[in-house]
Amino acid sequence: MKIAVIGAAGGIGLALTQQALEQGHEVTAVMRNPAKLTLAHPKLHVAKGDVRDQASIEAALRGQDAVFVSIGVPPSRKPITTFSQGASGVLAALQKTPHVKFVSVTGIGAGDSRGHGGFFTTRSSSRCC
Repeated sequence: MKIAVIGAAGGIGLALTQQALEQGHEVTAVMRNPAKLTLAHPKLHVAKGDVRDQASIEAALRGQDAVFVSIGVPPSRKPITTFSQGASGVLAALQKTPHVKFVSVTGIGAGDSRGHGGFFTTRSSSRCC
């Protein structure tokens, strides 16, 4: 299977990338800063892209069987729009590639997680995403 991983440099995205490669899948790591990826593997391809840039996501999804989105942002006092902008761009790109399966991982801010991320997450959750 050919899998694009948006957010492959850390946490869940990195773990998924490693496991997919170990299982023989071909992985395209889509990253704003490709130098951050510490993996090397014959079936690993790195594509410069930004989840907020629909054109780079469309390019990354060409020829893929699935896309996995696991993005994160550092804590900030400013409103965070990366998640909503990214979701909009990824969904628009998926409309042009309807055969691509889509998986996304969310964390704090999803469902009943209010109050589980500390003071700043709780206080800014109404402005987040």
